[in-house]
Amino acid sequence: MSVDTEPLAEMFSNDPVQLLVWQTANKIALDILANRTGVEALKHIADAARTLANAEFAALGVANRDGNGLMEFVTSGIDPNIASKIGEPPTGKGLLGLLLDRTQPLRIDSIADHPATVGFPHHHPAMSSFLGVPIRRGDTCLGSLYLTNKIGGGGFTSVDETVVQALAAHCGVAIYNLQMQTRQRALVSGLMTALEDERRAVAYDLHDGLTQYVMAAHAHLESFQNARKHGNLEKADRDFAQGLKYLKDAVLESRRMVNGLRTLALDDLGLAGAVEQLVAEERGRAGWEDLSFVHNIAARRLDRNLETTAYRVIQEALTNARKHAETNRVEIAAIIVHDESSSTEQLQVSVRDWGKGFVFSAKEGEYKHFGLHGMIERIQLMSGKHTLFSEPGKGTFITATFPIVETKPQSI
Repeated sequence: MSVDTEPLAEMFSNDPVQLLVWQTANKIALDILANRTGVEALKHIADAARTLANAEFAALGVANRDGNGLMEFVTSGIDPNIASKIGEPPTGKGLLGLLLDRTQPLRIDSIADHPATVGFPHHHPAMSSFLGVPIRRGDTCLGSLYLTNKIGGGGFTSVDETVVQALAAHCGVAIYNLQMQTRQRALVSGLMTALEDERRAVAYDLHDGLTQYVMAAHAHLESFQNARKHGNLEKADRDFAQGLKYLKDAVLESRRMVNGLRTLALDDLGLAGAVEQLVAEERGRAGWEDLSFVHNIAARRLDRNLETTAYRVIQEALTNARKHAETNRVEIAAIIVHDESSSTEQLQVSVRDWGKGFVFSAKEGEYKHFGLHGMIERIQLMSGKHTLFSEPGKGTFITATFPIVETKPQSI
């Protein structure tokens, strides 16, 4: 991610003093970003703003992904002991919230006199003059950089504003890096949790399912051997038949467990057949009255990874619908479509339910919801695109579109 500072620099081209201030602050910001990332970079930018603008306090707030409120707040100049007494950091109300909606800086000589002021919590240091600069990328609000209490009295000047604007122009890079670090940590944590859950589930399946069948088969075959040795042929036949039944059950159970890693139905039946099998299974689990699957991919084989990704997207969407949607109606589609702009084929899969829905923006930053984010990661790894619509009371609709990759013949 790069920063285009030329338009802002042109604002000061006719004022040598402000241009020099701008260039100095610009260089400091670049030096900070060259050596630091994440919260550390934001803290050093806040320190630089406080020093260059001669302010007693500075802070940098990172907006939530939907632009409402703050997800991160770093300060400069406040004693750590005082900060601990103040308690939780601000969430983006009052003047801080006002800055999230602005595109231009805000200078105030007296915070108390501004109509957006909501006051300060107990133990908070007294603050009078204020300078706030929005941090934006295009139309997106990323946060704001704030300074309070101009040292020596009076309000902040246009030169101070220039300094903070120069630093704020580079904050977008630090915020972007912070968001990526947060996302990567959350996804790795979610992946580790998912893998551990999968190992635990496999262990339970082995203990409660496959192992039980094998042990039962072993017991009956031993009984068969003993009955035959003593000439009890009727009992021997019963034990032998029962032992064979348990072995067949063990084979079915082992196939079911392997399907959790890569469904064997994909290899045997292709994407259409595997999804038809999945639909039948989910109908039984959820008791859905209206569950349909439409497609035009019968007998069409695609790249192994593409088939697996499309199948897992449908599987995850159905699992979410079964667990959370509270619906009796679900529609699934897997359609080959033509991209008119490139004259190429694309695979489009979609799952729609008419359940209770949810507010996606409220879950977008909750990386603990690994299923949803894992689904999106799968789509992106296959160079696919997705759309997701959900609204309370109107259900959920997800579509994923992938470039077609034909299956490659296996070499002999």
